[in-house]
Amino acid sequence: MSISTHSTVENICYQIAQLDVVGQQKVFERIEKLKIKMEPEKDGSVFRISDLWGVGAEIWQNESVNEYIRKERDSWD
Repeated sequence: MSISTHSTVENICYQIAQLDVVGQQKVFERIEKLKIKMEPEKDGSVFRISDLWGVGAEIWQNESVNEYIRKERDSWD
């Protein structure tokens, strides 16, 4: 796994961990649906990143973007 991919996966996992139980359940249900329909497309691909559209959107419902950015910057130390 490339460093970029690893970073992306870590970010997704972090965002999922920030969700409440209902939000996490919705994410896991969507992932389960993706696993079920893992039949290759005509071009041979199995998964498109666009299949994750909307995953983690619940994070932004109760948090301002500026506050999120501030927290992220504070966590870098």
